[in-house]
Amino acid sequence: MASSKDLAVFVRDALSAGKNRAEIASVLTQAGWSTHEITDALDGWADVPFAPPVPRPQTVVTARDFFIYALMFGALLFGAGYLVGLLHALIDHLLDASARTADHRIRWAVAVLIVTLPLYLWLATRERARLAADPALQRSAIRNWMTYVTLLFAAAVLLGDLVAVIYAFLNGDFTLQFALKALVVAGIAGGIFGYYRAGDGRGAAV
Repeated sequence: MASSKDLAVFVRDALSAGKNRAEIASVLTQAGWSTHEITDALDGWADVPFAPPVPRPQTVVTARDFFIYALMFGALLFGAGYLVGLLHALIDHLLDASARTADHRIRWAVAVLIVTLPLYLWLATRERARLAADPALQRSAIRNWMTYVTLLFAAAVLLGDLVAVIYAFLNGDFTLQFALKALVVAGIAGGIFGYYRAGDGRGAAV
């Protein structure tokens, strides 16, 4: 049975022989290849009038990218979680006298943010400079995966926040304190989602 490598070789040879993409797609479809497989194989070669066929740049995966982006996005999500906790604790401190004994929550959240916020900003600034100097680095598969995982996480938090608001409203528990906490969650998760939804101004957006 032919493999995807055989398909790539066939497409390259067919393009070298002067066959157009519609002809190649037609015969591959007749041979039983799926539309997705055919599209991927054809997209591997630039649609430019040149012989031999010109390969398109491919995504790259490196151990270095995994370490840097896992650390950067981990610091972002970990810090964001504790920022929510800090703001919630401050809301409790201001609006609920019985919660004022929980100042350790504030101190712990501040300690976490002192570590994670500078770490994230340093890594993000460093990577932004690298991307500006070499745009080819935007093809990092790890970077794209981490971006979409972050988008998924932020979207899930936003949906959960919306469900909690609706439930509190239906249950008669929708207080000012709850509303402020829900706004904090929506603001932070929405900010992260919006920032990376736009591709950080440079990367791949949704």
